Amino acid sequence: MIAQWLGVPAEWLRFGGPESATPNGDAGSALSRFESADVKLIADLQRLDEHHRQIAREFIRMLVRVNYQK
Repeated sequence: MIAQWLGVPAEWLRFGGPESATPNGDAGSALSRFESADVKLIADLQRLDEHHRQIAREFIRMLVRVNYQK
């Protein structure tokens, strides 16, 4: 399900791939390219229960606000 949403093969989502390759083979679409670590982070987030997901979201939003204020 996450692989479909991200537009990547399930195998790539589980195991990653070469750093220089795009997961779906479309080198022209910047929106469809994700770093392997980012995709794994999203997968980890999906494994959390709802309470801990909310904490993670709030923490990320806080980091974005702090970074934006620099």
